[in-house]
Amino acid sequence: MKIKTLADLNRRLIVSSILGITVSFLIAFSTSNLVSFLLMLFVAAVSGIGIWEYAQLALNKGLMPKTRWMVVIAVAQVAALYASLVFVDFPQLPILVLAVAMVLFFLLHFRDSTDSLFTIAVEFFGVAYVAAPLSLMLGVLYPVAHQGIPQEGRWWLVYLIIVTKIVDVGAYFVGRLWGKNKLSPTLSPKKTVEGAVAGFVFAIFASMLIYYLGTHFFDGNFSISFTESLWLGALLGIFGQIGDLAESMLKRDAVVKDSNKLPGLGGVLDMVDSLLFTTPIVYFFIRMH
Repeated sequence: MKIKTLADLNRRLIVSSILGITVSFLIAFSTSNLVSFLLMLFVAAVSGIGIWEYAQLALNKGLMPKTRWMVVIAVAQVAALYASLVFVDFPQLPILVLAVAMVLFFLLHFRDSTDSLFTIAVEFFGVAYVAAPLSLMLGVLYPVAHQGIPQEGRWWLVYLIIVTKIVDVGAYFVGRLWGKNKLSPTLSPKKTVEGAVAGFVFAIFASMLIYYLGTHFFDGNFSISFTESLWLGALLGIFGQIGDLAESMLKRDAVVKDSNKLPGLGGVLDMVDSLLFTTPIVYFFIRMH
């Protein structure tokens, strides 16, 4: 069992490293129009796969969501936010896509209204749960100017990903080494209170470290104060773990271990579950800073 666990960990590290290098390249050159478009396609693909995995959970519960249309709406949501940020001054475009999605999901069930109350709710929630937060990652990458001072979106996106993912790293290793008290035995039996506390502390320290680097090396393009780095890191440390447990709850209800069977990853939802809850926090922090 230990050998299998070690092999799975090595496989995940290899795939995660390759994915991390790819994402880092896209972020580094995201000011290029071509790379910017490729990055949008990447986020749209992740959103589409994530919404497909979510639909499979609903299928396991006996519901019949319109999976293809959910994927189309998810991709459209990402494209709409990207277009509103890069091409046209139309911030209401993503909201328009959600409004169209709501009407569309009703129209798709007019012929057969069986379980329509549950199914439409599942379909629309899936878009709100997966596609909307993932699209906001582009909003973090391409922020508006703050009182005439340009905010470097690339550093903000790096901040978001590092602080969110360091929570998983801290919780995993501290939980495996010293964890004794179960955090939520029903939702995720392997998670411990000690791991959760470690993930929370890791997030704060990572946020403080990036604040320090931003102060000394980012030429003022990454604007965050020491106090903000503390409470924003704390929020990400908390909501990142809530996002992880939320997806575990959905999988537990659907009686599946992983949201997909992608080699070295499990599922896309397994990979981005914490980001679904932390991305809106960073997005609105930048907008309301």
